[in-house]
Amino acid sequence: MEKSAKIRLIYSIFLGVFTVAVGLAIICVAADIYYSGKDTGVIYSRAIVGEKLTALAIPLIFLIAAIILGAVFPLYKVKTARTPESTLSKLQMRIPQSGEGMEFTAAKNAFKKAAIIRLVAWLVALSVALAGAIATLCYLVNTAQFSGKDITSEIFKLVKNILPWLCVAFAATIGATVTSGIFANKQIAAAKTMIKNGDKSTVAQKSVFKVIWIIKSVIAKVISHPAFIWSVRGCVFTLAVVFIILGIINGGANDVLVKAINICTECIGLG
Repeated sequence: MEKSAKIRLIYSIFLGVFTVAVGLAIICVAADIYYSGKDTGVIYSRAIVGEKLTALAIPLIFLIAAIILGAVFPLYKVKTARTPESTLSKLQMRIPQSGEGMEFTAAKNAFKKAAIIRLVAWLVALSVALAGAIATLCYLVNTAQFSGKDITSEIFKLVKNILPWLCVAFAATIGATVTSGIFANKQIAAAKTMIKNGDKSTVAQKSVFKVIWIIKSVIAKVISHPAFIWSVRGCVFTLAVVFIILGIINGGANDVLVKAINICTECIGLG
């Protein structure tokens, strides 16, 4: 293992342990707030919560700094494995348009058959997902299902009607992905046979596959470029800061605090 990889591994372990420790500390402080004020009748107030959480200010600051450091210097540099689909897209540019012999003909037929099966698999998955989306939307837009008289039963009914569709769509997508990968490998084998036994002079250098592959390569390079990544991070960070500031200005922070207090003292019965 190279030195940089060891450093990233050690840092990731440290960050994970530190995050768990801070989380446990927050739980302990929350328990202390509850049990120390249980007998007095005043558990949650801005002064009490602020005083107790002040002790966690330094660990929280270090945790935020560690997360920011990990964002600036990514902990993991993952090298994506080449998928059968990407390999197939490159081979398709080299497939001859014609060839002689039984091997070329058989490989060509196998290539087309595998392509049709992959297309059908994704069409089936798309149809299942679309049917699930339509059924879910029809249920959600039916306001008669949500009268508000018995919220618990309405939630269970909602889960009962929507969750099966989600599971079926998820299973169909997994099935299409697995099927596509299996038959993409079969297309790769057939493409190699066609390249080996075909007429090299009939290779379509300006085929649609080459254009698609070039477009994918350009998009992949743009997305993976550090400037693009940092610009996206900067936009997300700026947007988050803007919304936080707007929330503070319009009193949203105080509303959240009041709602949190009400949830703790009324909904789940603390105090």
